[in-house]
This record gives sequence, structure tokens and C-alpha cells, in this order.
Amino acid sequence: MPKILLTNDDGIYSRGIRAAVKALSELGEVYVVAPLFQRSASGRAMTLHRPIRAKLVGVPGAKAAYGIDGTPTDCVIFAMARFGGFDLAVSGINLGENLSTEITVSGTASAAIEAATHGIPSIAISLEVDWKKTLGEGEGIDFSVSALFLRRIAEAILRRGLPEGVDMLNVNVPSDATPETPIAITRLARKRYCPTVEERVDPRGHPYYWIVGRRTAEFEPGTDAHALKVERKVSVTPINIDMTARVDFESVMKILNGNTQT
Repeated sequence: MPKILLTNDDGIYSRGIRAAVKALSELGEVYVVAPLFQRSASGRAMTLHRPIRAKLVGVPGAKAAYGIDGTPTDCVIFAMARFGGFDLAVSGINLGENLSTEITVSGTASAAIEAATHGIPSIAISLEVDWKKTLGEGEGIDFSVSALFLRRIAEAILRRGLPEGVDMLNVNVPSDATPETPIAITRLARKRYCPTVEERVDPRGHPYYWIVGRRTAEFEPGTDAHALKVERKVSVTPINIDMTARVDFESVMKILNGNTQT
């Protein structure tokens, strides 16, 4: 049977990861390695300056499951060292959407990116929810429709693989999706948040700071954010981890040399 790695950044006790196990367990042997605690917005951070600890955790339907006191990227590296290669890697089902070029900040997407760097076809899947509900483990959230789309997409990849030039798929499911909700193949929006720093003062008079962000309200058609937020479709964005710009290298060299004439 295919070997499937499952991780996320919400933590191994999240209901999203259990919904994903249920969706994937009939497709292959599912190995779960996820952070012991919430690690959202950790990007591709890797733990290099201290040892990491691993704890066996009982997850129904999983061949084996470990909780790691590290990042989602650590989890992928640990899983490969512990269990060998995988036929598919899935990161999710995440609480809250992961959209735009800011997926490089997302622990969910970054775990899939890490797996993709090792040649493993990968899926990052996120469910749109009210941000206040992202603070827990998913209590009261219905993952059934997002799990259905995950199974469909995972089964297709296991059967036919990803198209040439595609390393992973970033999937976002609307909160009001049904099994009949259309899928849109999209590109990444340029930006989802405009971050800034808010200064506050603690009871002792010392300043402290929160990084906060204002959400972008308008999105260009064809982007993941437009498909999810405006069209209310399931957004599937093909990702290539080679971020080299597709430009004429000669034109870049002319700019670097101070010659802008063509």
C-alpha cells in the first residue's frame, strides 16, 4: 500500500489532523508526525540549536503517530528519518485558510514544501474558518467536506501523480463548501495581509509590541484569494518550489551592469 505522511501546524491533537487520517486511511498506510503544540506561522523554521523530543501518540487509523516538540518542517525531516520514503505527503487539514504568496509564512504550507524538496508529491489543505475558532483544536468545526476534497485530490495524485513541473498543491476549502462546490485552479495572490506593529504598554510602564495585519479586501480574478473569498470555490494552486523568475537572464545582467538599453 502507498505510504502517506500526514502533518500540520495546528498540533497532533487537532481535530483537523484526525479528519485527515480518516480520509486517507483507506488509500494507504498513514504515518502522522506533527508538532505537540500549535506552531502556526512558523514557516520553514528548523530546530538546529537544541535537541527535539518525540512522543508516541495514539491516533486512530494511523500506522504510527509521533508528536514532536519542534516545527512542521522538523516533523517532515523526523518522519523521513524514522519511516523512510513516502508516496504522498499531506499537511492539514489546517484551521484557517492559507492564501497568497504568504504561504511561505504558513507552517502548514511549509511542511508540504519541505516534503516536496525531497521529491514527495505533496498537498497542503486548509479550511476557511472564523479566525477566533483557529485558537483551539477545532472543536465544533465540521471537517467532513474538506476531508472529502482531500480524499479526492490525494487519490488522484496517488493514481496519476502530479503534472510535470508541479511539486505540491495548495488547497483552500470555503467554510460553506458542499460536495458539489466547484474546484478552481488558481495562482497565488500577491499579498493577503498588510502587516504592521502595534505598540502597547504593560502594567509596569514598559512597551511591548504585537505584529498585526490588515487584510486585503480586493483580489485579482484567477487568484486563490479571489476563488475562495469571492467565488466561494475550492482553490487548488499548483506550486513549483523552484522560485527562479522566468525571465531573460541577459536583461537582469544589463540592469546589474547599469545598462538598461535593449
